[in-house]
Amino acid sequence: MSPDRSAVRGRSWLALADAYIHSIRSAATESDLRTLMEAVAHEIGCRHFALIHHDDFRQERQDRVDLKDYPSAITERLFGQRRYRRDPVIRACVFADSAFLWSDLPRIIQLDGQDRASLEFGLAEGLNEGITVPCIRLGECMGSCTFAGMRHPHNASSYLGPAQMLGIFAFQAARRLLPAGQSIPAARPRLHPRHRDCVVLAGRGLSNKEIARALALTPRTVDGYLTEARRLFDAHDRTELVVSAVLAGEVGLHELRPRQPE
Repeated sequence: MSPDRSAVRGRSWLALADAYIHSIRSAATESDLRTLMEAVAHEIGCRHFALIHHDDFRQERQDRVDLKDYPSAITERLFGQRRYRRDPVIRACVFADSAFLWSDLPRIIQLDGQDRASLEFGLAEGLNEGITVPCIRLGECMGSCTFAGMRHPHNASSYLGPAQMLGIFAFQAARRLLPAGQSIPAARPRLHPRHRDCVVLAGRGLSNKEIARALALTPRTVDGYLTEARRLFDAHDRTELVVSAVLAGEVGLHELRPRQPE
């Protein structure tokens, strides 16, 4: 399934991406797609890749894309321990418009101590620089395509364009290869209107007092609404809450982006 590398050697990255896209679109099995993703990762100079829906994979899911080659410790941390909603790369997908470098994360989201600890853990497992492509389809769980563990991170920015194209087509192919008849409904915990308003404003970075002033509520009432919302989504903090609400389709990306740091 992989295109003849001797035929694409020396071409522009655009031509190389076009060659792989043709093969990706023709992939007939998950094994074919995995082989192609491994080849693409190699061409980009990466050791690992992940083509996933952002969801809970502690139990096998037939209605979600889950094709990855990550170190086992990373897989256990993100999905075995259910930390994916708090992961800075997955969280950045909520706010990024297109493919982004991991080194640009501070420009997309505000990193805190937990984020830095996550990135340091990944670095220790060989995940240094990476490129992630958000994959969004209206009414479905969000997903992404990632290439990580770069051998030559100083060249990473030159791969953004090809990664964007390849990532989108690869995710479409992975969706197509899901078992026939499987739908991909978004998780649907439903927020009451006032709870939702509080979550949206929390996602814009407002404190409870600021939310209370904006909505003419008391800070105690806001705290109660956010606590109930966290319980609904089984979220440990407001960061997990906002990401969970977006992944479930309860909050739109456009409602959060205007207040995000440049």
